Amino acid sequence: MHGFHHLRKRALMTQGLEPFPAEGAWKRFLDYLMYGVGILAPVALVPQILQIYGTKSGAGVSLLTWTLLTVFNMLWAFYGAVHKDKQLFFANAFIALFDIVIVVGILLY
Repeated sequence: MHGFHHLRKRALMTQGLEPFPAEGAWKRFLDYLMYGVGILAPVALVPQILQIYGTKSGAGVSLLTWTLLTVFNMLWAFYGAVHKDKQLFFANAFIALFDIVIVVGILLY
């Protein structure tokens, strides 16, 4: 919870998010790294999707876990939209979409 306080405090101090890319080399590196993470995180779910739909079996895959992850990622996407944080919104929206594909596959098979 303390981390969220820091983010909101920073946003309030700067009247929004810091400029992108950041001025410092370390923060600039982190900015670009997190863009990559935002793109690759949803891709990490592709093997699970291929397994479920390729084998036509959801055996051993927890419906409760993936349903909860879907809800949580949708909430994070909503949070990103409310705070106008595009990276947070898009990364979590795509992850939620892939989570939904997994949940549907579990329910189908």
